[in-house]
Amino acid sequence: MAEGLLSGTNARVVAMLRALQAVARDFRCPAGKALSRELEGRIKLQIAHLHDCRPKSLAMGDAIKWLKLRVSQLPAHLPPDAAKRILCSQIDTYIDERIELADRAISESASAKIAPSDVVLVYGRSHVVEATLLHAAARGTNFSVVVIDGGPRFEGRAMLVRLVAAGIRCSYSLLHALSYTMPSVSKVLLGASSMLVNGTLVSRAGTALVAMAAHEHGVAVLVCCETYKFTERVLLDAICYNELGDPDALLQAADADQGGASLSDWRERPRLKLLNLMYDVTPMKYLTMVVTEAGVIPPTSVPVIIREDRDRAQLAGP
Repeated sequence: MAEGLLSGTNARVVAMLRALQAVARDFRCPAGKALSRELEGRIKLQIAHLHDCRPKSLAMGDAIKWLKLRVSQLPAHLPPDAAKRILCSQIDTYIDERIELADRAISESASAKIAPSDVVLVYGRSHVVEATLLHAAARGTNFSVVVIDGGPRFEGRAMLVRLVAAGIRCSYSLLHALSYTMPSVSKVLLGASSMLVNGTLVSRAGTALVAMAAHEHGVAVLVCCETYKFTERVLLDAICYNELGDPDALLQAADADQGGASLSDWRERPRLKLLNLMYDVTPMKYLTMVVTEAGVIPPTSVPVIIREDRDRAQLAGP
């Protein structure tokens, strides 16, 4: 996780929950101690270690809150092994229902929005957006895709390979050509890291630019987002909360294009700083609809889903 090998919010959340599930399964509660209290302390130590490796995303924070609630609700009268089996089963159910089955429902619902002859623009790589396009192609819909990509990770190239292998007509361009490609686009599909309570989208850096360009050209912007990524936080910009990527990653592609010129010694130049922000925020007014496993909703309905999920979580017992 610290090296960035796990890319995407879903992959990071699943990996975190699987790791904490293994911790719970192997935990041995001291005699005479309450399992829920002791296990919660152990889980906090593991979460702190994960945070030291790489700051957790907003969705990871909400998944941690859910897990802590489930730990606190473990029946005190059950033997520790039985209680741990219940907790592990609840984690399996969370991953299956809130992530895997949710992605299938989103891909089916979003693919139905793709009409024949549509030109769909996507940015970077999102697992659920990729699944949506592949599902639409499997249904026999004739459409084309414009993959817009941006550095320093250029994640869109991996999705481009998958789409071309599936027989989908694609074109590939970088973010600077967005204004040239947008007039021919009929829909924009975006992935999400989180949806905030005020309808703001948090996603990979560059997403806001894509959404604003689409809004300027009157193109519908559909966000594919699982409801577990809906969070009660509010962000007005990408500065107050963000994740800093490796600054040296900004130089890898640049050095190759400079014909030998290099900025690898940038740390020794006091007037030069490199800033590699991982996320940006897109205001609600630039988003048309949000496609979730609960249906297609406007961004204004995000707080309704959050409230219902919170009430359901409080009522659900072990």
